[in-house]
Amino acid sequence: MEKSTNQIEKNVSASFAYVKKDMLMLNDAFSDMHDKLQQLKLEHSMLSEEVKKLKNELSKTSKESEIRHLSINHEVLLEEIEKLRGEVVKLVNSYSEKKSLAKKVVKKKK
Repeated sequence: MEKSTNQIEKNVSASFAYVKKDMLMLNDAFSDMHDKLQQLKLEHSMLSEEVKKLKNELSKTSKESEIRHLSINHEVLLEEIEKLRGEVVKLVNSYSEKKSLAKKVVKKKK
């Protein structure tokens, strides 16, 4: 009976040793997971900052593109204004010539 009690104590002691070893392994695993989680949080933060920077750059680029587009439209409008100005000058000159001719005709009739 003594042997079996002794054997039981040894078996229980060995079992506790295995449990202790498993708990230490689990503790190490949780510690590793915690470290990896902290690293992922840091990387996420860095990536979020990069995304913000890229959004700002895209916003600036699109604004610059809009400005270029407006500038081109402005130049086209200026060209159209110059064309219209030329046509107005021609019309005014034509009107002046016709008015002057009309005055000459009226003077000749008198």
